[in-house]
Amino acid sequence: MVKKFTVLFLMGIFGLFTTNLFAQQDATIDPANIKFWIGEGENEAVFIANWAEPDTALAWGYRFAPETVTIKTIMDDIAAVDYRFSYEATEAGWLVDMHFNDGVLDLSLTEQMWVAFLINGNSSWETFDVATVADGEYVKMGDTYCGTLVDPVNYVYVWEKEVAPVYAIAEEAMIDFDDVVYWIGEGENEAVFAVNFADPEDVCFAWGYKFDAESVTIKEMMEAIAEVDLRFAFADEPSSWGGYMLTDLTFNNKEVQYELYGYNAMYNVNGIQSWFTFDEQTVVDGDFVKWGDYTIGTEIAPWVYVWETPVEPVSIYDDVNEVEASMLSVYPNPATEVLYVNSENIQRVEIYDAMGRMVLTTVESVVDVRSLESGVYFVTVRSESAAKTTKLIVK
Repeated sequence: MVKKFTVLFLMGIFGLFTTNLFAQQDATIDPANIKFWIGEGENEAVFIANWAEPDTALAWGYRFAPETVTIKTIMDDIAAVDYRFSYEATEAGWLVDMHFNDGVLDLSLTEQMWVAFLINGNSSWETFDVATVADGEYVKMGDTYCGTLVDPVNYVYVWEKEVAPVYAIAEEAMIDFDDVVYWIGEGENEAVFAVNFADPEDVCFAWGYKFDAESVTIKEMMEAIAEVDLRFAFADEPSSWGGYMLTDLTFNNKEVQYELYGYNAMYNVNGIQSWFTFDEQTVVDGDFVKWGDYTIGTEIAPWVYVWETPVEPVSIYDDVNEVEASMLSVYPNPATEVLYVNSENIQRVEIYDAMGRMVLTTVESVVDVRSLESGVYFVTVRSESAAKTTKLIVK
């Protein structure tokens, strides 16, 4: 069923006094508090979208040069720049649905409800591809399910939910599939896997992955890469809410070992953050996965990050020249009393706790760990040419 809408239209500009009581009940936002402005020009308008489940109101700023623009033009331009926002409408100008998905919120209008929009709080019966706004005005599109009916005769609604400014999008750095150098696996389907490492410098490496299955989990892709490219390694552990949580991710070549900073690692799929564990989240042909650490990311919403470090195609692994730099094993793991370190050219062994504090150091390959409390640690082995790190569990 196509959703119809009401149009509330006010001839006065945004912020001026109006005698219409309906406008006084409608929640709005000061343009000075808008964080994300789209378009160019001396004129400014504010576009606000209201959703019912959950009750959410978000605002964008819009700049334009013409004297007036249609509401549809504003929505089209926002959708072209902000991948989180989209809408559906009929050719006749009836709005069918409106969406916002930033990886945390996944918003759509309520099924089979009237869709309404306000322009500065008053009504018109024009369609949104005809109704126009001028400099200083604001538009609010919403669902009657979360609105208050202030005029039953004319079906006029307002929305009292506090309006929040949309966080500006930082453009996440990507890489063209044709620029990827190192492809692992076989099959007709392709995905790209990238990691933003924070330590010792900001760098982002990308691998290509080929597969035949309709979809694969991110963990399966990472396991396949780690099996072939011995420079790449990761560690995980069961999560308290189910699935597995990443605890370490490293890239070790002859010159340096790159790793994430701390435990606050997260990942995006095609630029949208996933909240599934990486053994549950799947990717399909054409998907782009990027791991990163919040310390080098740009926060576009609370705990939603993108990474702007340019993506470099990782070089093809040379298992003859690079195997020495990537070989490191410790056993037993978990350890209770003594830890044996197997690595080439050991100069110093360092053990760090989960907070990154060094808790033990030695030059021996046999390490007494009885002084350490039970928990997760990281063992770093340093030689003249490289530093190698692996995860250790002490029980």
